[in-house]
Amino acid sequence: MSFTEHNVNGLIFDTSDAISAAGGIVHAFTTRHGGVSPAPFDSLNFADNRGDTAENLLENYRRLGAAVGFDASRAVGCRQIHSDLVRAARAEDAGRILWNDRPYDADALITNETDLPLFVYGTDCCVITLYDPVSRCIGAVHAGWRGTAAGIALKAAVSMMSYYGAEPYSLRAAIGPSIGKCCFEVDPDVAEQFFALLDPAIDERIEKRGEKYHIDLKDINRLWLLRAGIDPARVDVHPDCTKCHPERYWSHRAMGDRRGGMAAVICMTEGAQ
Repeated sequence: MSFTEHNVNGLIFDTSDAISAAGGIVHAFTTRHGGVSPAPFDSLNFADNRGDTAENLLENYRRLGAAVGFDASRAVGCRQIHSDLVRAARAEDAGRILWNDRPYDADALITNETDLPLFVYGTDCCVITLYDPVSRCIGAVHAGWRGTAAGIALKAAVSMMSYYGAEPYSLRAAIGPSIGKCCFEVDPDVAEQFFALLDPAIDERIEKRGEKYHIDLKDINRLWLLRAGIDPARVDVHPDCTKCHPERYWSHRAMGDRRGGMAAVICMTEGAQ
């Protein structure tokens, strides 16, 4: 499986073939193209704590919803805090999407509600979507390096199993564009957080180069998903590194604080089997 690019009236986003193939779902991993935000947020920006206006942000949500096929007025997000906290979103959370309105301090949302678009946000961090078409539940995960080290992807999948009866054999997952091992260079103190897990498989995904370490966050998150029991053929990993492609993606490592942010969204549709 892989990813498919979509361009709807200039709004560019990617979808995971593994998730799309299951049906009953809409989802997207955004780029920086197709919104209304001015520089330095130009143009499809979802970072609402860096100076963009609420009006621009809400119009970007509306345009994304129109392009992807969900009701943006019902979207819900979480106040991401680089944790491993997973929260269950409810129907009454619909529409709580701007930062001050978001209902939870967490880094992952799960739900079995239809027509409730779940959002997570990232620039270089991993953003992950999960879907079980059998038990009919979804998840959206933000995994920065701290969340990755804490196994938030695994915890989100297990939470879907515990809350909604999801099964590993039917779960599907996608890891969107994020910083690659090529560019995620860190000091020893960050690498030590991974080595402290005493996990040889994770150690294999860390490479020392001189005094620095390069960590493959996408592959570590994939490892967590496989340990949840998900079939490797049903886990898509986007090949792009956000820092390597600033013309297409927002990247904190490439651009610093004066930038926008991307989003991942997933939503179950009404009437699906």
